[in-house]
Order: sequence, then structure tokens, then C-alpha cells
Amino acid sequence: MRKHLLRMSTLCLTLCCVIFAQAQKDNMGKAQVSMIQEKLLYSTDFSDWTKAAAAKEESTVAQSTKYSHEKLDFSIFNTAVEPAGVNPKFNNGNPLGWLMASKAVDPYITTSALGSITKVCFVHAATGSKRGWKLEAKGDGDGDWVTLSDTPANPANRCEVTVEVNRTNCRLRFTNLNASQNAYLFGLDIYGNVDMSKSPALAGFKANGKSYVAADIFSETADGNMAATIELSKAEPKISVENPVSDLTADNGEIGDITYIVEGDNTIVTIPVTANGATTNYIATFVPKKDFTLTYYNADGNELGIQMVEKDSKIGAFKYEAADLNIPVGKVFRGWFVNASGSGNRKYTPDETIAGNTALYAIVNDKEVQSTTARYTFNLTDQYFYDEDHEAFNCIGQGGYHDNQHGWLFKSGDDIELLVGGNAYIILSSCKYGGAGTLTLKDSKGNIIGTASYPAAKDGESVSFHYEGGADVLHLTFDCSPYIHSLTIANVQDNPIDKNEAGYFIVKAGDAAHLLNTLMIANAEAKEDSRTYIFVPDGTYDLGETVLTPISGNNISLIGQSEEGTLIKNAPRVENEGIGTTALFLVTGSNTYFQDLSLQNAMPYDMNKAAGRAVVIQDKGNRTICKNVRLLSYQDTYYSNNNKGQFYFEDGEIHGVVDYVCGGGDVFYNRVKFVNESRSATPKTGSVTIAAPYTDGTQWGYVMSGCTIENRAKSFNFGRAWGGTPRLAWLNTTINQPAEVESTRFTTGGMNTYADKFVEYNSVDASGKVVSPASNTLTFKKDNKSKTYETILTAGEAAEYAIDKVFTDWRPEMLAGQMNIANVQISAGSDIFSWDAVEGATAYAVFNHDKLVTITTSTDYKLTEAGNYSVRAANSMGGFGKPSTVTTGIGKVASKDAKAIRIEYFTISGAKVSTPQQGVNIAVKTFADGSRSCSKVIGK
Repeated sequence: MRKHLLRMSTLCLTLCCVIFAQAQKDNMGKAQVSMIQEKLLYSTDFSDWTKAAAAKEESTVAQSTKYSHEKLDFSIFNTAVEPAGVNPKFNNGNPLGWLMASKAVDPYITTSALGSITKVCFVHAATGSKRGWKLEAKGDGDGDWVTLSDTPANPANRCEVTVEVNRTNCRLRFTNLNASQNAYLFGLDIYGNVDMSKSPALAGFKANGKSYVAADIFSETADGNMAATIELSKAEPKISVENPVSDLTADNGEIGDITYIVEGDNTIVTIPVTANGATTNYIATFVPKKDFTLTYYNADGNELGIQMVEKDSKIGAFKYEAADLNIPVGKVFRGWFVNASGSGNRKYTPDETIAGNTALYAIVNDKEVQSTTARYTFNLTDQYFYDEDHEAFNCIGQGGYHDNQHGWLFKSGDDIELLVGGNAYIILSSCKYGGAGTLTLKDSKGNIIGTASYPAAKDGESVSFHYEGGADVLHLTFDCSPYIHSLTIANVQDNPIDKNEAGYFIVKAGDAAHLLNTLMIANAEAKEDSRTYIFVPDGTYDLGETVLTPISGNNISLIGQSEEGTLIKNAPRVENEGIGTTALFLVTGSNTYFQDLSLQNAMPYDMNKAAGRAVVIQDKGNRTICKNVRLLSYQDTYYSNNNKGQFYFEDGEIHGVVDYVCGGGDVFYNRVKFVNESRSATPKTGSVTIAAPYTDGTQWGYVMSGCTIENRAKSFNFGRAWGGTPRLAWLNTTINQPAEVESTRFTTGGMNTYADKFVEYNSVDASGKVVSPASNTLTFKKDNKSKTYETILTAGEAAEYAIDKVFTDWRPEMLAGQMNIANVQISAGSDIFSWDAVEGATAYAVFNHDKLVTITTSTDYKLTEAGNYSVRAANSMGGFGKPSTVTTGIGKVASKDAKAIRIEYFTISGAKVSTPQQGVNIAVKTFADGSRSCSKVIGK
């Protein structure tokens, strides 16, 4: 038996060696490739997914894998799908696809099981630190989900992660790392092992010299074949028997005879691949690329004409140039752009590849010259700021765009040439990042105008240089590598910006550029130990698309003439919508004071869209006071963006429709009128939510004391929880339409957390009747967390919200107190307008017929003309109290040295007499120039 086994073993061994040797001979010179191969089964950047809002019901997105041809379903919960999202913090503000987790613990993205997953590569991001997506896997042998990655996105704006999985029958699950924040998923690649021996598989081929990977372009059809449509340029030869596909390879199987069918402009190529007795036909249809239309628009918006360009081809040469446009004198054609106007506007080049019908807009704007009044602002955080389109800004060296946070990065030795028309301010928005060094401004002769240290103490800090001289080319140079957010040239030769003798900057009435220049200079010159006053006369100051105008200096007062008459507004593009991108003012300084102003964000508000965030004041500062200020917008009108800050409002109005006062810190609203606007163009429609506190680490949160609510919508509620530890109190509120308050009075469902302490006390109607319920116990919820409590305070509990308890070491109500003048007069026979000094007044503003005449520290003013004079006293913050008025009479007040050509007398009752009568008479003098003066005369 042992001999037979030995003979058999020897025979088998000999036979195996022969077979192995023959296999080696047959495969001589061939690469030995395993039929189990790792392949990229699925890849997406979500730009091809269908847009969908986050929902509390699970939805499914059906996909499929390459190579393994498996069904791949994504189950999504409380996660938004955005195929073309725009956020200035990502991708330099350009569109990109993403999945966004809601601010909650429950968002998830789960896949169906795949036969094999070897590794996963994903890209996640967030708008701040300690946020992102967690990835787990569960496959054969796993009792529960296994964590593969739970590290927050770092860098936050884009973080690529690759993890090994190496599991069979495996599912993936993404969840939100930070329940109080959003998380963004930008891309996902799933790899797995595939047995390529199971079915026929074409690897690839070439057509007109270009390589094609079959798995990338072919999709399986209902009959089991594979189909692809391949576009070819009309400049390329057709695919045909005479010009066949080449270099065909198979992943598995043998390639059979290829057939070519020409149908008009199209060619159908069939490539059969056979393996294990089965044949799969790969059917490639080659079609000519279509032509797209380029439509050119003149600067006036009228269409110039069209140009046809083949898909995926470059423009090559523009059909229309400057000579085809009607360009006014003093204007310059800058090129063809994506949009007709606005910032963030990309310029087309002849190398632009065309992928669809395209509109090209001519941009024609002012030529920058050595002006004595012009204001030129260069936004270096805009990736589409083009140096070549600016005569007044010329960078020599390596300087260029870095990103939308830091702006341009310059190198040591770089030189920016700046055109000025005479006296001018050069104002930089500096950066706190980068290497230390010095910024130096010189004139054309090399004389140093000024220097500044770099980096800035805080991001966005203003740096100002004051040039005094004639028209010149200035040079800004560096001995370091600084970032600069923006640069402004304020030519003030014929438009000066100076403090008057009382220490006030006085803005030219209705001049928005002068206001912006003044604010920039005030920011740069602001002091820690003194206050900077800016007076803004009645008028409209339209800042256009300008956003985030900074108030970065400490102790700055912006004082309007009147709440109704002084309007400062902007109107951002809708594309710029966002709580952090649209604000009229961005306050980062401490102790800012606003008084007697209307501030408006006039971004178009689409009632049908979910978001219309148009902020008026985004306040990152501390101890800001608003006295007699009217804020006009719709959503997020006021945003207190400092969780440790203290803020105070007194009187004035705030308008909006949703969360229109929102944010963090302790904010005390004293006697403020809240105006709920209608949610559509039709009056009295929709429901309004007033407040959305995100208070955290502060004791009081949002306190509304003695305020009034005017409701123009159908219904409203007091507020809802945004995040943090949200607290909100409504005390002694007058509700003009109490029947329109929603039954719960507050929104009980929180956005990211439940309401920690939302309370009410002693609300009354317009007649003073109490309309608060005796009790209102509510359960506030967010997901599976909740808190139940009584929302109606007792008198004792309400007393704890007194202003001196909310602010124990700051008395804003005293700082905002108004100074009034008791006695004003014009002495008989005098042209001196005088008034009694007011204790504590810092200055006095004199008006004639409500037009500012002067601001002075004196208690009298020499009149130069008659009229209706008034004077107002300023408090320590620079805000003026009520006017005290006196009328001088008819016409102008003449100089006392001028000789009257006629004197007429009138009794106190107005009767004309030839000579003064006993008692008080009025003498009216007429002068040679036609002017008149009035004075009292006592007759005896």
C-alpha cells in the first residue's frame, strides 16, 4: 500500500510540475495580476445629488457602485443635501456640494451594506473649531458600530481624512461630532475588493489618442450590457472602421470582434468581452459636442450680440471689445465678467472653458485718477480683486491673493504704488497673523510719511497714514510678509475730514463716502482714554453693497441728528445672504455709542425662502449702547456676537420677522419698541419669532424691560432657543395686539437646545390691562432633552432683573441720559444767541431751521442770519438732548457794523407805528443788500 501511495504521490508531483512549468511558459513575459483587486467603488462630491432640506424623517438616496455593481443606498436623517452650496468660509465662497448636519445630536448618514470596504476617504469641514463628522463601520464580526474617525475637522474649512476599514458585508455611518453646531461633508470615496474573475469586464481603450477607463464611463443597461455616450470635438476625426478605437484591454475575459455603425454624425461602437462562457457588450456611442451660446451684454444692460463656442472649448478670442462699447469720458472698460455688478465678480479670460450657455457682462467704471475728493477702496479678501483693473493701486513684487479670511499676502520688498490727488489718508485693515515687521509709507521722493508695526493686535485693526502734500504716487513697502484685508485711499484735499474745536468729526450731509472715510479715520485714531465723536446730519447715507463696515476703535460715538431723519443703509446682494456676511456695521470695539439714527439693511427679502439673514449690527464688541436708534430689516436684525459681552438699548425701535434680535451676552432692552413685520407683501400674514438668544456663560441673557410690541403679522411669539444656555425675560411689556400672541407665548422647540429660562411678567395691553396669564407652565424640548417650568414670574422674581442687578459695574442708562437746556435767548439789540450752561454737558449743537450750524463748547453763538435757532446739549457720550428754540425774526441778522437804510416799528401785537410806543416794540431794520434784522425796543 505504501508503494502505491508513493508512486501516486510521485506521479501527482510530476504532473503538477509539468502543468506549472507549462503555465510559466504560457505566461512568460506577462504581469501576474490578482483577480481580487481594490477598486474605487464609489466617489462623490455631492454636486450630482438632489437638493433637499434637513428633515426629521429618514430619506434615501439611491446610488450604485462601480466594478462590483452593487446597490448603494444612503439613509439620511436631519441632514441637508446641498449640491451647490455657498459659504464664504469654504472654497473661497465659490459653490460646492455638501451634506450638512443640523445642529443636533441625531443627524446621521448611513449606507447599505457592501460586500467589501477596504478604506474610506472623506472630506469634512465646519465653520469653527471642535466640529465635524464622526465615521463608524459595522461589518462581519462586529457586534456594534466601530469608530473609525472621531477627530474634529482641522483645518476647519477643509479636512481630508483617510481610514482603513477592511471589512466584508460592511455598512458605514456618519454622525455629528458637536450637537450644537453644523458639520459639513464635502466628498466621499469608498474603496473595496472586487473579484474581477466573476464576469466579463472591459478595462479601457483609446479613441483619437485619448484614454478612457471603462468603469468611469459605462453604466449597466436593463439587458445586462454596458452603455456610454462619449462626446468628441467636431475638430476631431470621427470614430469609424478607418479610425478605430485602439489599445483595448480587459479586466477579465477576452475582447471579441468590434463593430462600427455610423448613423449621421454619430458612431456606435460595440466591444464584446467574453469570460466564463458569458459575453457583455460595451456599447459606446460617439457624438459630436454641441455648441453653446455666449451672450454679450453692454454696460447699460442691453445685449450686444452672441458668439458660438463648442462645448469644452476655450473662448479663444472675445467677439466684442472696448471699441464696440459706448464708454463715457472718464470711464474704462475692465473686461467681460460673470455678473453685471457687485463684489466677488470673476473676469472671463480667452482661456475660459465653456460648459454651457454663458452670459458675459461688460464692466465699465471710473478711471482712478489723482483726485482731490475720490475715495478708492480695494477689498483684498475678494479673490476676484484684479490689480490690473485699478490705476490707483499697483503692486510691484510677489503680493497676491491668499484667501478670503486674510486677504492678500505680501513679501518683504514688495511695493504698492498708490495714486493720491493731494492730502489723503491711506487706511489699511490689518491682520493679526504673519511675521513681525514694519509697514512704511513714502512719497515719490523717498520721504517717509509714516510707519506702522505688524502684525495687528486684533484682526481687522485699522492702520492709518496721513499724507499732506500735492498730487503724488505714494509707496507702501514691507520688511516682512504681512496679510492685508483691505486698503482705502481717502483723498481729502477738497473734502477734508477734521475734528472741529469741540472735538467732533462732522459728516457732510447725505455723503456716504464722507461718512465711510470719517469712520475709517475715527477707527484708526481712536484712543483708549478718550472718546471719538462723529456727528451725522439728517440725510440718507446709502452704502450700496458695502457690508461689515467696521467700528473697530474703542470709545467711538456715532451720533445722528434725529432718529427719523438720519438714515444709514446698505443693500447687500442676495447671494451674500448670511448672518456673518451682510451686516451694515460690524462692531469689534468696546464702548461704542449710537444715538438718534435709523440703520437699515435693505437686502431684498424673499418671503418664500427659508433664509433672509440681513443683519444691521453684528456686535462683537462690548458695552455697546443704542439710544433712540431704529434698526430696520427682517431676519437677524441685531446680532450680539459676543457671548461674554454686555449691551444696552434704550428707546428706539427694532423691526423684523424672524429671530430679529439674536445672539449671546447680557443684553438689556429698555423701553424699546419691537415691530413685527408681516411675513409677506400682504399685511397681517405669517408668524413672527422675535428673539433667539444663544446666551451662554452669562447670568441674564436677553432682558426686555418696559418694551412695546407692535404686531403687523398674523401672530407672533416672544422667542425661541438658539443655543448655549438660552435665557429670555419679558417684563412689563405693552402688547398692542395681545390676542395675536401664540398660545404658548414662546416657541417650545429649540433650534439646538431647549430654553433654559424663558420668562414673562406683567404684560399689558395698550390700555394698561394685564394680559399675562396667571400661570404658564411649559415644557421646552430639543430632541430627547427637555425642561419643564413656570414661565410667569412673581413680582419679587421680576425685581431681580433690575438694570443695576444685570449690570453691577456699568450704568449704561446714566451714560445715555439726555441733557436739556432750560433757558435760551437773544439779547435785545444783539446778534448773540446764548443759553445757560448745563452741568455735565460736553458740547452744544446749534441749528438753524434744523440745519446744523456748529458744535461748540461755548454757551453762546454769534448769529450771521436770522431764523429759527435751537441748541442741544451733549451728554458724556456725545449724544444731544432735546432742542431749546428761539426765533430771531424775519430775514437775516445783519452785521452790527452795517448801516440800515430803513427802520420800521411794530407793536407787540403786530401793528405798524411811526415811532416806538410805550412798552415793548419791535424794530425791523432793512439794509442795502435787502437783508433785515429784528430787535426789541423799549418805549418810554
